[in-house]
Amino acid sequence: MIGAMAEQRPGSPEVTDQGSSTRGLSRTTTVLALVLAVVFVSAVLAGAKILVDRNVYTDVSMGPVDAPDADSPACDAILDALPDRTSDYRSVGITEPAPTGAAAYRDSGGAELTVRCGVSAPAQYSVVSSVVSHGGTDWLRVDDATEGSDLSTWYSLSSTPVVAVTGSVDPGTALDSTVSFDGIGRAIADNTDGDAPTPRALPLTDLPADRSAASCTEFGDALADAFGAYRRVTETTAGEPIDGVAVWTAPGAEPVVVRCGVGMPESYAAGAQLTQVDEVPWYEDTALGNGSTAGVWYALGYGSTVAVSLPLDVGDTVLPQISGIIADTMVKTGE
Repeated sequence: MIGAMAEQRPGSPEVTDQGSSTRGLSRTTTVLALVLAVVFVSAVLAGAKILVDRNVYTDVSMGPVDAPDADSPACDAILDALPDRTSDYRSVGITEPAPTGAAAYRDSGGAELTVRCGVSAPAQYSVVSSVVSHGGTDWLRVDDATEGSDLSTWYSLSSTPVVAVTGSVDPGTALDSTVSFDGIGRAIADNTDGDAPTPRALPLTDLPADRSAASCTEFGDALADAFGAYRRVTETTAGEPIDGVAVWTAPGAEPVVVRCGVGMPESYAAGAQLTQVDEVPWYEDTALGNGSTAGVWYALGYGSTVAVSLPLDVGDTVLPQISGIIADTMVKTGE
């Protein structure tokens, strides 16, 4: 009976293991195909990344600059200690002929970040300059005031040799918000022991006074606390009081300095070209200090001559306000 029940009935399909074997083979083939596809895609992506990296992380071209200490042993040590990466920036080569004491980085978008060791302290470094500490090193931010430029350079000022780091920034953005200066700062702090650079005196403080000038008290009292982004300061960064001049500062910029009761510069002569700003004629002394983007203007025709030192890109903001104060507080002489 049992044997009869086990017999296959006529017309019924034959029962074998062929179906399960076929299904197993199909699954194996599918898995292999998926693995090969993943390997292929990974290889394509890896190749694409290599190609992109070669096109993005290219060498940076850097021209020569005044860097008297670039070939010093300290600069060699600093460059050797620089990090391979900082934030999104990766160390890259420099196009030959490469300047001495230089290094370069690029980010994933191709933006450049350059490092120059052994440069001179910037002309913008004065007794009212504010510094920021990163990686045990004090940094001074100097934004390029040239119209259309997006460059910002940060100078190490804790010791010598001085290192300059330059990169591009969006308007109103500080370079240290997109680039970590900690690794670069540590490389400098660990390999320098020279004296820190000495800050410069404020502009206009060396001008001769005009002893015959009328009192400047009313004019000085009327000066504003701010000019746009500039805020008035009454002490140096060392805490010493500022006397004889009025000073306004802004991040990354040279100060605005005003002094009343000065003599005219040697460059001025009768018939010199003047610029009328509202009711006040101004004479511009076109001689710029080395590395500085600040010019000096002299207001004429009133009881006292007023000199203003200011970055060239803020003249349209500052001079009209100063002109108004002069016209309101001084007697017009017409001279």
